[in-house]
Amino acid sequence: MTWLSGRVITPHGVQRGAVKIEGGRIASVSSRPIRAKTCRDYGDAYIVPGFVDVHVHGIGPHGFSDADEILGAARWEVRFGTTGFLPSVASCDEERYIRFGREIRKAQLEKRPDAARILGAHFEGPFINPERKGGMNAAYLRPMDIRECARYADELGNVLRMMTLSPELDGSEEVIRFLSDHGVVVSIGHSDASPEQLHRAVKAGLRHVCHLYNTFKRHTPTRQGLWVTDLIAAILAEDSLTCEVICDMHHVSPENVKFTARILGPDRFVAITDAMTGAGLPEGEYTTSDGRRYSTEGGIARVVPEGTVVGSVLTMDRAFRNLVEVAGVDPAIAARFTATNPARVLGLAQETGSIEPGKRADLAVIGDDYRVIATFVGGEQAHGG
Repeated sequence: MTWLSGRVITPHGVQRGAVKIEGGRIASVSSRPIRAKTCRDYGDAYIVPGFVDVHVHGIGPHGFSDADEILGAARWEVRFGTTGFLPSVASCDEERYIRFGREIRKAQLEKRPDAARILGAHFEGPFINPERKGGMNAAYLRPMDIRECARYADELGNVLRMMTLSPELDGSEEVIRFLSDHGVVVSIGHSDASPEQLHRAVKAGLRHVCHLYNTFKRHTPTRQGLWVTDLIAAILAEDSLTCEVICDMHHVSPENVKFTARILGPDRFVAITDAMTGAGLPEGEYTTSDGRRYSTEGGIARVVPEGTVVGSVLTMDRAFRNLVEVAGVDPAIAARFTATNPARVLGLAQETGSIEPGKRADLAVIGDDYRVIATFVGGEQAHGG
């Protein structure tokens, strides 16, 4: 049994108190000072639910090429307060997706006390509109294919947790229904869909939005002097959709992050990193999974030499800090954006994502400078002192 004392962020707000950890779970949350030999007093530091990143392509020196690399990334994630993450891979060929899923499964079977939990796989593609490819390799983009999806379901099972697609492509509604029926969170991204196509996709089972604003067509919808709904407005107005936002304040401006947080409210905003190998390291050059070089200069990852943006160098502790310090989000709401909501997207809200009795003791301790002092995964200290 262990107590952690500090400023505890619960679903009800921030309170000075302590969290009791017993058997890997949160046994209780006290609003009174705890004087016990088993209490670790962190003073004014925040005790927050461990961060959950549902969209990340790499961190530190690690990508996701094989199980060893994935496990290496899991050990890096806890340095930044992340206790669960969804390794993501951009569009590639069918065999590469299968190998990626198998390596994820292999890594999940290795339990490590110093690592974040590997929550499954996110396929960002391959059914992506070439007009909205962003930093993806166009050679791997292809039409909707229910047969391909059936193979992923048969061979990977519940390892595949999320797929991002462009719902304006022919056959999308059948694919969305199939994936949803097999427990996959279907996400719209890299899209030129009309509001009508979005609404049909939602009826078919679309639930989530991949990095809102980025790789979505920017419209100026007017008709005879009237302002007409565009895709972004339709997404913001669709209450059933949770929306990822890259909170590095580069991909989306601070003003838009603040505006979006207000529009989406406490339950729909999902902070992500979309980070690449090199996140958390000094600026340098690295290589994508399909062999292209990119640089991490100026807080963003760009393909060399053309400069196309392929991701971020953000970490989740920095996302939390940016939300609070730059966008003016209340710390308790920022914890929802970085932990509670992403856990709910993956169907894990009963297990993790908030500091409540009975849930897994997945916790991060954040100091005055928003640096991670300690991280606990399932009650075991995975990082810090």
